[in-house]
Amino acid sequence: MTKAELDDQALHPLRVDHVADFYRRYPGDLVTFYTRIGVQQPVSGITLQVSLPAGLVLGDYQAPPELGDSLPVVAFDDGRRHLIWNVTRELLAGTTWEYRVQALVAPTQHDLTLESRASVSVPGADAEAAEERVAIAVLAKGRYLNHLPALYQADEMMGRFLMLFESFWGPIEQQIDNEALYFDPRMTPPDFLPWLASWLNLVLDGRLPEERQRRLIRSAVSLYRRRGSKQGLIDYLEIYTGGRADITEHRAKDFRLGPEARLGPGIALGKGNQPHAFTVALRLPPVVSPAGDENGRARQEADRRRTIEAIIEAEKPAHTVYTLRIEALPGDAGAPAGEAIKPKPTRQKGKGR
Repeated sequence: MTKAELDDQALHPLRVDHVADFYRRYPGDLVTFYTRIGVQQPVSGITLQVSLPAGLVLGDYQAPPELGDSLPVVAFDDGRRHLIWNVTRELLAGTTWEYRVQALVAPTQHDLTLESRASVSVPGADAEAAEERVAIAVLAKGRYLNHLPALYQADEMMGRFLMLFESFWGPIEQQIDNEALYFDPRMTPPDFLPWLASWLNLVLDGRLPEERQRRLIRSAVSLYRRRGSKQGLIDYLEIYTGGRADITEHRAKDFRLGPEARLGPGIALGKGNQPHAFTVALRLPPVVSPAGDENGRARQEADRRRTIEAIIEAEKPAHTVYTLRIEALPGDAGAPAGEAIKPKPTRQKGKGR
């Protein structure tokens, strides 16, 4: 659709979208057309016409539930069949309705392209009808016939017989054709995410939103390369928690050998006389829990903290110690209105102490 057509459609009081569930069919197959009407400006009524070409035999059809058992007027014109629905009620802007029409592909000896058309208009209005068309490619014989000797090409029975196998194996062929998408964390089905993560020795937390799981898998190799670094730990925590992470390394008063080094009471080996110390500050969304369930909320917060601590322990250098500070973002359900959110009590953790 060109930009001019899009602009005209935006100005029209009605919008129509006309699609099919399949765009390639064989004789005897069913095809379903879905027509969605969108009201962009208030109107006093609409007329919808869905047209089917001669190669399609009309089957079942259904109007929106809001119209009850509304039946269309069926008209014929040059072999085409037209289903016309007239709605006389007032329609407000934002109203959306969907119609469904089924049709059976008629027998044919040649490949065809069948075009269905949907148009919607306001009765008595000067504006032209908004319309959209959809084309269905009809193949007279199965594609598998192309892999057999020429002797079978003229055999109509063989051409139709092979359609059965093509229908059975079609979904499997589609999976094979799109096999690469199963290895892409952005496109693979949700059920495949744990399997894909296992290739990277990554155990996914099923409580994470799907988008965050996909991002974690996509970033796994980069995170492994930077494991033990400050930025690597920040990225891991931000992907996992969905919040903002800051890491402060305490080096200001560390004892360092050099021309200016002086021993004295102001010299310390790391923060609190602990070498290689750092602080992790996380700003996280509030924990969601049923109203009034403070115990459940506290358990979820403790669970989240333990998980974050496990991530830090796994990703930080083994000889370092840290302090974890979690701050809730404004709007924490557990804090009274107007009361500042205080940081949770901190504690230090380290290995080999």
